[in-house]
Amino acid sequence: METAKRARPRDVYGERRPPPELPSFPPEIIREILLRLPAKSIGRFRCVSKLFRSLSSDPAFAKTHLDLSLRNDAFPSGRTRLVVNYRHNFYTVGFDSIVHACEGIRDLGAVEIPQSPVMSNLVSSCYRKDLWIEMVGSCNGLLCTTNEVADVFLFNLTTGESKRIPGVLELVNLGSKGGRINGFGFGFDAITDDYTLVALVTGDVLNATVYSVKTDSWKWVRDSRYGYDDMSDDGFLVNGGIHWVARRREDGRRVVVAFDLTTEQFKDMAFPDEAEDCCPHAHRVFLLHKLNGRLCMVYGCFQKHDDFWVMNEYGVASSWARVRISVSYSNMKPLCSVRNKEETLMKLNGKLVLYNFRNDTFTTLLLKGAKQRNIIVADTYIESLISPNSYDRA
Repeated sequence: METAKRARPRDVYGERRPPPELPSFPPEIIREILLRLPAKSIGRFRCVSKLFRSLSSDPAFAKTHLDLSLRNDAFPSGRTRLVVNYRHNFYTVGFDSIVHACEGIRDLGAVEIPQSPVMSNLVSSCYRKDLWIEMVGSCNGLLCTTNEVADVFLFNLTTGESKRIPGVLELVNLGSKGGRINGFGFGFDAITDDYTLVALVTGDVLNATVYSVKTDSWKWVRDSRYGYDDMSDDGFLVNGGIHWVARRREDGRRVVVAFDLTTEQFKDMAFPDEAEDCCPHAHRVFLLHKLNGRLCMVYGCFQKHDDFWVMNEYGVASSWARVRISVSYSNMKPLCSVRNKEETLMKLNGKLVLYNFRNDTFTTLLLKGAKQRNIIVADTYIESLISPNSYDRA
């Protein structure tokens, strides 16, 4: 039996009327509407029309969308996500799941990246499955990753785009005899409008090779004031600089060293003096992170600690403050704040923990469906349309 076709409406004289035309908006109005939508939603609309695809692929549109998203504090859950690595398995978690964890739900809803439609086969095509993948950092929606053989990629986990950073090991072998990479740093400088990757290389003095995404080129930066001791981890972007802990060669004192992304020069800031006394054993390692936008220093030693340090006013030595928590840690990394900065999500001893600083209590969180329990690395990123290949299109 054939399906009956719906009759076209007729006018008063019985003649068929043409279908009503859909309302059309000027391109400027469509652009303003799209700018106020989450990045993931805009990505889904790319197949709607050529205009939608053109706008969502435009670097200028992506920058404006990012600026509006960063200024709009009313919808943080629409742009902030957590990415977790269990050696070879990557998972992403929405901010909403973290907020719900504050309300007593311990299992976080997670999505495995290789199983996500937009990320299908992306990770496996860039990295060998037998190599350990690490996250250097994230900035404006771009996640910088590396592995055991120093392959470096930039990913946009929202759009599925990627870019390989070329020539890391080749440059190190040419510029440093017997050198090896001790750590990376990744960040964006608004003044130069450029994304920068910094690779620290071992040597008698502080050596760094700096890659500009905008110019697709490398340069060497050396500073004889510092040694490379203790600079064995990835640096953190705070206040326009990537930070590590180093020693001054002049007097052997530990200092916080910042690589300024605008001037491409190193400068140092005071180290909290009391931190040296709190860790008297031989294997003293200090790692820098970020907590609520402020520089934060934790211990990375074999011995467990129940405290860490926060620089409340950037660059001011006297503003270093010691913070004690009710749980001891051998490794710890603050990730993001929840609920007006009262609670903080952190990686603590290989677990995800939601810590309430007001009540001095914490809750251990689990990733629903994850194949392993001990987290290797974790970071946060924001959903954006920024392309790692945007300068290639210019």
